[in-house]
Amino acid sequence: MPPFTHLLGPIVSAGAGKPQTRMTRRLSITRALIDQLPPFLHFEQQLDPGVDDGMAMADGLAFQDRGFSVATRYTFEIDCRKSPEELWDAMHFKTRQHIRRAEEKYTVKSFDDPIFFVDNYLKHTSALGRTNVMQFEHFPGLYSACRSRQCCEIMAALDSDGAPVSMTYLVWSDRTMYYLLSSRRPDPTDNGSASLLIWSAMKLAHQHGLMFDLDGIYTSGAARFLSGFGGQLKTRLIVRRSEAFFHAYKLLTLQSLRSGTGSEQFW
Repeated sequence: MPPFTHLLGPIVSAGAGKPQTRMTRRLSITRALIDQLPPFLHFEQQLDPGVDDGMAMADGLAFQDRGFSVATRYTFEIDCRKSPEELWDAMHFKTRQHIRRAEEKYTVKSFDDPIFFVDNYLKHTSALGRTNVMQFEHFPGLYSACRSRQCCEIMAALDSDGAPVSMTYLVWSDRTMYYLLSSRRPDPTDNGSASLLIWSAMKLAHQHGLMFDLDGIYTSGAARFLSGFGGQLKTRLIVRRSEAFFHAYKLLTLQSLRSGTGSEQFW
């Protein structure tokens, strides 16, 4: 999928009728779209479960029928159309404690500067000893396009010196706000800046009358942390299909990396 795109369609209007009629019609349309795909070695897409009131989950059946494998990933979704008081009460008491303590130490501020976000994201990633895999050369253009449509926000939790402790990049549609990107500097004394930013994002989603998607759970530790914000567990579908040559390419690339030659030199 394109850089920074975590979910895609297809967007299909299943029309009116009973649920069975709409599902049958959607399956037919999606299968017809799949049949128009050009030749490929590898196809992978994460479907958006929020499109068409959940009917998009039926797309998994259409892809499966055309020989794709279908797997699941998970996320938490919070209904921020509720009042801030309801959202606060729904959180785990320890999560609320972390937010209160963070509010005493940090100030949350919005920034209209994509380069500032990228610089601090890379700085935090390097300090944590992690390799950056994001294609940030595309980020300023992405930010500019979203900003012109008034559907994004850069937020930071700042320490007393004005330095970012945590940062997040939020984007939203007319239905859902997504916690798309986040970073945090390694600080053993900080156990609440990320929670404070999520709470700030929840309040912003409430102002816009939106759902809030925490945008993916990849570890059990992340699941424990994110579950404290009172959201509902939601399923996302991943569809994949690869040709034999692609599997051979991946195997040879892995062998080259293990041997230390690197994939570019290997090929």
